[in-house]
Amino acid sequence: MKLNEKLKEIRKERKLTQKELSLKTNIPYATYNKYETTQTQPDIETLCQLADYYNVSLDYLVGRDFGNQLGYLTDEQFSNIQLILNLNEKNQYKVFGYALSLLENQ
Repeated sequence: MKLNEKLKEIRKERKLTQKELSLKTNIPYATYNKYETTQTQPDIETLCQLADYYNVSLDYLVGRDFGNQLGYLTDEQFSNIQLILNLNEKNQYKVFGYALSLLENQ
């Protein structure tokens, strides 16, 4: 996924308009709009600022999501892992137990 698409996607996931994001990050609206419309690219400091604001890694923001030694994670895989991590420990064990039983029976 291209940077402009990722910026737009994550902004919309957070239910923000470009103007709202601009106000929250102090990035001028016209400048941010150019990032999403590929008229310009943010510098590394701005990318770091956006990653910090969204609480995501810089790799994730620019479309490089290497979760672990298994390699690249798709957006769907990353979302599934995030979902599991949001469960309490007891429910995480239930999910892992269910997944193990599915693996044994396939």
